[in-house]
Amino acid sequence: MTSSLRPWTALAACLFASGCLPRERINSACFWSNHVMPPSAGGRALRAHLIEDIRVAKDLGIRYADASGPPRPTPEGQRARDSCTERSFAEIARAHHLSGPEVTAMRTARELWIDVLAVFLPAAALFAIVSLFFVSRIIGRHGPDERGGAAAVLTVLAPLAAGVAVALTQIWGVMVEQLRLRNEHISYRGFELPANRHGWLLWVLATGLFAAISASALLRNTRPALSRRRAAD
Repeated sequence: MTSSLRPWTALAACLFASGCLPRERINSACFWSNHVMPPSAGGRALRAHLIEDIRVAKDLGIRYADASGPPRPTPEGQRARDSCTERSFAEIARAHHLSGPEVTAMRTARELWIDVLAVFLPAAALFAIVSLFFVSRIIGRHGPDERGGAAAVLTVLAPLAAGVAVALTQIWGVMVEQLRLRNEHISYRGFELPANRHGWLLWVLATGLFAAISASALLRNTRPALSRRRAAD
């Protein structure tokens, strides 16, 4: 990604205030700072605030471990990360009047609508456009009487194209997360991303989308050939 695209990508990833970590709460010293919510905040706002707190806590742990030793994973670094994270979780539990298990249960909670808008919709739109291009090229290289061959090629290509699409979506999801967290080292948080957790589901959906595009294109190109045959008869 070029530097000129980064601000626009960051803007897309941070569509709303809850999109990115607040800079004032980010540090590598494991210093916890509470973000006080107004008393009139409703349930949805409180949940969004709790999710942000948990995201900050995990980020503090990773930054603290990175500042405490070498960048590569080590047992000492993991202990430092876990210790900082647990201390921050204790602060969250105290501020939100929750138990430790209740906070832990929220570790992987996310604002899925941001993932949908910033990751899945752009990836799906790009995949559909690229799929339509290649499907049209493949069908165009087969004559009117070779639709069966085109269908066979597209059938083989569908799962392969879907696999590439899933891999690229996962990479894009990591890049968006790095921008949202303002941290290139997302560590174990990469495994918590929806695109990584549900890779097989994305593959099935992408295969189905490619198959639907292929079937539609084959149908459109078959009708003129049938019309010409009937006219000739």
